[in-house]
Amino acid sequence: MQKAVIGETFFDYLIYLPNDYDGIKKYPLVLYLHGAGERANTSEDIFLLKRFGPPKLCDLNDYDAIIVSPQVKQPWTWSSFPEKLKDFLEEIIKKYSVDENAVSITGVSMGCFGMYQVLMDYPNLFSGAVAVCGGGMDWRSDTIKDLPLRIYHGKEDWAVSCVYAQAMYEKLLYYGAKKVELNIIPNMGHNVWDVVYEDTDALSWLIRQRNDDKI
Repeated sequence: MQKAVIGETFFDYLIYLPNDYDGIKKYPLVLYLHGAGERANTSEDIFLLKRFGPPKLCDLNDYDAIIVSPQVKQPWTWSSFPEKLKDFLEEIIKKYSVDENAVSITGVSMGCFGMYQVLMDYPNLFSGAVAVCGGGMDWRSDTIKDLPLRIYHGKEDWAVSCVYAQAMYEKLLYYGAKKVELNIIPNMGHNVWDVVYEDTDALSWLIRQRNDDKI
């Protein structure tokens, strides 16, 4: 079951709830940050999110998780709102039946840059992450060196060079990361998200990540 929620928080959003959701059982939560092409001009643009990634797959599959996809408005980027995203995430956790030890994040392109920003500012909020065709401030990556992280990038990406992915991976290894994985996908350009979410286990892997040491 996927529905749109308009204007309830700082961000409009799509949220997927499992078919057996009853408000009692606690579910893993996946936060998905979209790319630049899915930004909104009006509240009716919320359904642009269903073009790609988890929001698209939520109409086709049943997941044992809550999957939430906020939308940023034109001309803003996710990197402008790390604190707002933290507040948004906390509101979702309060409103829905969320397992706070299993809160993960994924983002594509612009959303991937925003994902890294939020992760590095608030690393203790998350149990795992999947980065798709984006990059971030790799010199700050010591803050996320203990986080399970999969990095995906198309080898032939014309919009965001795979150098960004390689730099993040190498810096994390420098800081001693043990749970990071780099996947440079040959013969793929910027739209590598189709392969990542539809042809790999990236989403189910995210749902399985837990942080049982969280206070």
